[in-house]
Amino acid sequence: MKKCIRIFLSVLAFSLFAFSNLFAVGTISASDLPDGFAGEGFKKISVASPVTVSNKKDLLSALKRGGVIFIDGMIDMSDGMLPGEGGGSSPALDEFVKNNSKFSSYIEYRDAYAAVCSTSTEDSLKSSAKSSLYETMYSLNTAYKRVISVPVSSDTTIIGLGGESGFSGGTISISGVSNVILRNLLIKDVYDPFPHHEANDGYNAQHDGISVVDSKNVWIDHCTVMDTKDCISVKTGGKISEKWQTYDGLCDITKRSDNVTVSYCKFMNHSKTMLIGSSDSEKIDAKERHVTLHHNYFYNCASRLPMVRLTTIHVYNNYYDGDSKGLYKNSYALGVRYNSLIHAENNYYGSGISNSYAGNSKKHGTIYSSGELDKSKNKKKTGEFKVAKEAPFAIPYKYEAVTAEEVPEYVKSNSGAGVWSVVK
Repeated sequence: MKKCIRIFLSVLAFSLFAFSNLFAVGTISASDLPDGFAGEGFKKISVASPVTVSNKKDLLSALKRGGVIFIDGMIDMSDGMLPGEGGGSSPALDEFVKNNSKFSSYIEYRDAYAAVCSTSTEDSLKSSAKSSLYETMYSLNTAYKRVISVPVSSDTTIIGLGGESGFSGGTISISGVSNVILRNLLIKDVYDPFPHHEANDGYNAQHDGISVVDSKNVWIDHCTVMDTKDCISVKTGGKISEKWQTYDGLCDITKRSDNVTVSYCKFMNHSKTMLIGSSDSEKIDAKERHVTLHHNYFYNCASRLPMVRLTTIHVYNNYYDGDSKGLYKNSYALGVRYNSLIHAENNYYGSGISNSYAGNSKKHGTIYSSGELDKSKNKKKTGEFKVAKEAPFAIPYKYEAVTAEEVPEYVKSNSGAGVWSVVK
């Protein structure tokens, strides 16, 4: 009897240890090295002479030097221009418009631009501009981006101190650089007050939360990237109601970027969430761009979780879900698009997802799925992608994956800013 009790207690102790270990949080240090593809060829960043900043001026100064930068508190990159509600204005935004255009307020500009557009107006490129206010829109958009840009140099680590440290209204630009780490940051309301009209697609924003362009060895980890403002509709041509979309992507990876890992992040309340490969015409082969996505939580996001073109990507242990109260209705999770090579492993697609996979009926990507749990409403959009019977590429790094059944609780307990403690 005593032996049975000892065995029972031993098994119970092991089970409790295993359970606590499964959902235990960890720590974040500037000396940590990236995993996944980001770790392939990553050059360690010096942790000597770290700086802590809490305002925009000190941040921009520190970014020029690179190295380790700790963010203490939220930094408003918009200089107070963020409106209280989507499509609205603020005194600082009104002043910005007044100083950079012939209009005396933001609302006056917004309504005037909508009035000179039609549903077929194509203002995405200057060469094809059709509206009479294209120059004004483009000038305001460019000037605004200069205000909100967070330019990151090579060999830079940025870490937020706590769950409420990061950026509001700012676009993090990782362009033409290498060896960059972003961790434990709250990034919210990457807002574009000056969207442009596209033919038959309404008004579209241009500024991403995190933009990775032509960059290598980038690790984005334990960040929360989200919107807090809804979008309004305006009257195009004074008649047709179209969405005034003031958000672009939360995290986009484009052009000749390579060896990027996005891990343990939380993406919330967004429409076009993550784009990997900007178009089918990019002059790049899938074997030239490598990305790892693991243990991320996509919640109340409409699409692009991510949309993948011309990329070799390992997607494992991600949790996709949403609820009926979200700002956006989901259309799909993984976008298996042109010439993508996707290894999807042990992911969980919840009932808040419409389709687990979607693609293109003519320009196929390829996906290999193993160990996944699909509870999405409509499952996969078959016929829009190729299904591989075996892994389409070798994974060069070591990793540990939990089962798909364990993903929801594990990912919710460990993803996003503020869940792991920072060790300075």
